[in-house]
Amino acid sequence: MPKALRFCGALIVHTAVAIIGTAFLESAIWKVFPAHSLVVILWKEWILSLSCAAVIGFFMWRTWKVSAAMWVWVLPSFWLILRFLFALAASQRQINVVDGGGLWNQFSGGACDGGLRTFGCRNFFVFTIPFVRGAFYSIGAGISSWVGKTRPHPASEPLPEQGQSTS
Repeated sequence: MPKALRFCGALIVHTAVAIIGTAFLESAIWKVFPAHSLVVILWKEWILSLSCAAVIGFFMWRTWKVSAAMWVWVLPSFWLILRFLFALAASQRQINVVDGGGLWNQFSGGACDGGLRTFGCRNFFVFTIPFVRGAFYSIGAGISSWVGKTRPHPASEPLPEQGQSTS
């Protein structure tokens, strides 16, 4: 049980790093590229969330080598799926929850054309962006684990540390 508890704790910590750490790194980079329109803001958000989360995941795996880093996508996925199902159910009941032209616009950022405070735009920033950050954090960690694998020595060759002389 302690191993499972450690994994769950590490998963929560890595998920927080993926979402909040990406936001910190993103805010440092955000000011370098000025945005004068909503379309540019959305593109910046997508690109910086993808790239910053992947870089953080890559280096967090290099530092800690904890398998929970590759499973960070799970919690934000449940968060997004839960909200998507509620929005889908509301749209089936003809409730005017689907602002901005449909569910796709709500969760892709397209609904932000009515302003950043619209319901659909909030769905994008509160549900989709954490999913994107978590997924690409996991991808970055996975790439780091794949790149960082070392080749084992063949069993037939003695290692130099074994005290055998070459003469």
